[in-house]
Amino acid sequence: VAWSPDGKQIASGSWDNTIKIWDSQSGDCQSTLTGHSDEVNSVAFSPDGKLVASGSDDSTIKIWDISTGHCDSTLTGHSGGVYSVAWSPDGRQIASG
Repeated sequence: VAWSPDGKQIASGSWDNTIKIWDSQSGDCQSTLTGHSDEVNSVAFSPDGKLVASGSDDSTIKIWDISTGHCDSTLTGHSGGVYSVAWSPDGRQIASG
């Protein structure tokens, strides 16, 4: 679970392989992001709040555009599940583990 930098949205990863974006005021689900093939363990908003990174048991990290709900890129290289994702302060890099 992660808060957006402006506090207006919450991202959550789930065992149903999805990421949901929630309105933090109303509690309404604004969008459901699909594309992982296994459980989503970690989510993180970029510093500008425009992107969400997600790490999954499918061994990938996906970068999502919040305005469109589309996956902008899929990062591979892990040999097992990804349990943590974090953006660098300038939003140009992602650390994962």
